[in-house]
Amino acid sequence: MEQLWPIAGVVRVKPGVQFTVIAPGGFRILEALNMTASMVEFDLTITSACDGEHSGPDDPHHRGEAYDLRSHDLQPFQKRHVLDTIQSQLPPERFYAFLEAADTDNEHFHIQVKKGTTYP
Repeated sequence: MEQLWPIAGVVRVKPGVQFTVIAPGGFRILEALNMTASMVEFDLTITSACDGEHSGPDDPHHRGEAYDLRSHDLQPFQKRHVLDTIQSQLPPERFYAFLEAADTDNEHFHIQVKKGTTYP
């Protein structure tokens, strides 16, 4: 079957990641990740959503308002490009994204609704 358009990059999910709750802000982040994968033209992998150990029961991951994204398989210039592209897809007054635990085994992108704000 002929492909109608080229697939440049997609969002993948690490096995075991759970999306038990997705808040409106979480859907907005997922949309930004999908757009980013397409724009940077390589696959991006979500490594944590509602699952995993985070900073407590009020952590935005547990509310469906935060996701972690694999970064350790990217070159430094790709990391900056991914982060810049994610940030360009989200309104900065409501969301933030950063490279957490840089240069460690736990390095990853963390994207969430800003603390103290709501979306929409």
